Amino acid sequence: MPPERLPSASLAPGTLSNEELFWHWRNSLEPLFDSVPLADPRNPPQPPHTRQFHLGHFLFVEARYSRQKFVRDAAWARRHDDSDHVLIQSFISGRNQADNEGMEYIEEPGGIFAVNLGYQADSICTDAETLTLVLPRDWLAEQLPVLLDARGPLFAKDGMAARLFADFMLSLRRNLPHATIDDAPVLSRSLLGLLGSMLTHEDPNAADARSGMFMAIQRHVDDNLADPELGITGLCARFRLSRATLFRLFKEQGGVQSYIQRRRLMACFRALNSPRQLDRPIYDTALDHGLANPSHLSVLFRQHFGMSPREVREAARDRHRRGGGLPDFRRANSLPDVEVMQLWARELGSSSGSVPAG
Repeated sequence: MPPERLPSASLAPGTLSNEELFWHWRNSLEPLFDSVPLADPRNPPQPPHTRQFHLGHFLFVEARYSRQKFVRDAAWARRHDDSDHVLIQSFISGRNQADNEGMEYIEEPGGIFAVNLGYQADSICTDAETLTLVLPRDWLAEQLPVLLDARGPLFAKDGMAARLFADFMLSLRRNLPHATIDDAPVLSRSLLGLLGSMLTHEDPNAADARSGMFMAIQRHVDDNLADPELGITGLCARFRLSRATLFRLFKEQGGVQSYIQRRRLMACFRALNSPRQLDRPIYDTALDHGLANPSHLSVLFRQHFGMSPREVREAARDRHRRGGGLPDFRRANSLPDVEVMQLWARELGSSSGSVPAG
């Protein structure tokens, strides 16, 4: 038997009327955004055309569409809190003026951008052609936590990192139609390796993130999470900065103390998922990462991860009992492609890993 192809789903012009095609396109996006047409869907300049590939841990989406408004407000997010993924986007053509809950930026060719569905989003897009990675939050938490709060430009526009990553996205578009399920682990490792390498040099969310000083402070924080004295005063003294300069560096991170707390929580989250620590007391693990208030730990975990430390530990135990391999993302039944896309968006990264498809 020949190797099984990666599962895919698509909507293409010519298969339906333009108006029907638009409403199917809108339904396919329903777990992620509300899509409002700004051109007549009966006679659009560019009818919707999209194809999705499921790679087990993430989705790759290529799309062309006419001008429209994308909205994910508080009510929408509550209805679809199982689809709070991080999108990494490359624009081949077009322009999107976006507001990702206070982070305003313009998506256009020459840049690589993060749209964070853990935050509200509101944008107005011209006719566009885009390539998008849909990355589930729990997978990022384990593999690339620096992206959990990412919003806006990831790299300097037209810089080397942006050009290389745009080429990677184009390569995925060319090669995924020929890829098999057996290729999925290699593709996942390639994505993580490339993004991880680039983000150690260009941190998302802050104009100052490319400075050596900012990177040095980040490394120091990560190396000293267990230190109860880690904080503003010590960082200013070590790096000979004024409080005002330090606050400016971390403004886009939500503040110095907030950043340190997130890094501690992420380190604790990863440790609770580690096979070597599955039987260690949870609060001993928390203390190892500077989280010294056990009564507040569950509250913080629920705020950041939507689950308690005990639930994280139990999910890790269950995953390791099952072997921790790739989820089963094969096409299993005969749903229409638009429903396949909805299910993939909702179930991507779920604890079951099962992705029913058509």
